[in-house]
Amino acid sequence: MSGLSLIKLGIGKTLEELYLYTFLFLANLFPDLSVCSILRSLFLKPIASVGSSTRIRKNIYINSFRKLSIGKNCFINRGVQFDCSGPISIGNNCSIGFNALVTTSTHLEKDHVAEDGRTFMGEPVTIGNGVWIGANSTILPGTEIGDYCIIAAGAVVKGKLEPHGVYAGVPAKRIRDTQGIAEKRI
Repeated sequence: MSGLSLIKLGIGKTLEELYLYTFLFLANLFPDLSVCSILRSLFLKPIASVGSSTRIRKNIYINSFRKLSIGKNCFINRGVQFDCSGPISIGNNCSIGFNALVTTSTHLEKDHVAEDGRTFMGEPVTIGNGVWIGANSTILPGTEIGDYCIIAAGAVVKGKLEPHGVYAGVPAKRIRDTQGIAEKRI
């Protein structure tokens, strides 16, 4: 737990939550320029794990910075949403297209309730190295995307995706191999 979350404010909010809201507000005030995308990633560093040379465009949404880990040399495009009810881990050299959704929250079955009364839980999402995720894609809870995969625009991804594959469709299915293609980008 970060030091920011240990200090409570009078209205029941932690400094970490205040930082989160301030980050989301200020990050979207910056113009959508390359230098500003680098500044956004620098602002994230105190409360999230963000690798060097990572660029983040404006209008992103993150509901829990502590559970988000982004590797080196990644690119997060405009409008990407990270629902971090569970951990999200993104490898190095990844690109995520605009308006993609990476979600970890899932509802429990009707007859099951968590010990604290919640009816939902977070399942981790792991995105390997060198992965491209196309615009408007949805990555569902519990997904593991292998290294050097390409996710086509609009795909809905669930489960374990083997490395070096192109995945497309709803639900996403492997349509071909990427051996040698994805690595050339890096």
